[in-house]
Amino acid sequence: VHTTGPNKALVFSGGCLGGRQVHTIIGGWGWAWCCLSNVQTISLEVMTLNPTCKHVETIEGVPLTVTGVAQVKVIADESILALACEQFLDLDVHRIQNTIL
Repeated sequence: VHTTGPNKALVFSGGCLGGRQVHTIIGGWGWAWCCLSNVQTISLEVMTLNPTCKHVETIEGVPLTVTGVAQVKVIADESILALACEQFLDLDVHRIQNTIL
């Protein structure tokens, strides 16, 4: 039996689900075959990113350094969650942030 809080999603694959099918559970529980199923997690927390572009020039040749702040989150929509799982499944928040930046 696997459980998760509302800030993570459980992703089940393999076992009785067949080849490429996956089943996701957000803020709940599910069970999996111990040797046949694969259970992974993805974070649904808000992540704060600080992108920076240093020493860039405008068309006129003016040097700039630009710093921004962005807050991103994986939406619990099925299609978006499936796409996020393809890219970020089983990565911790810091590795996701580094990949996005």
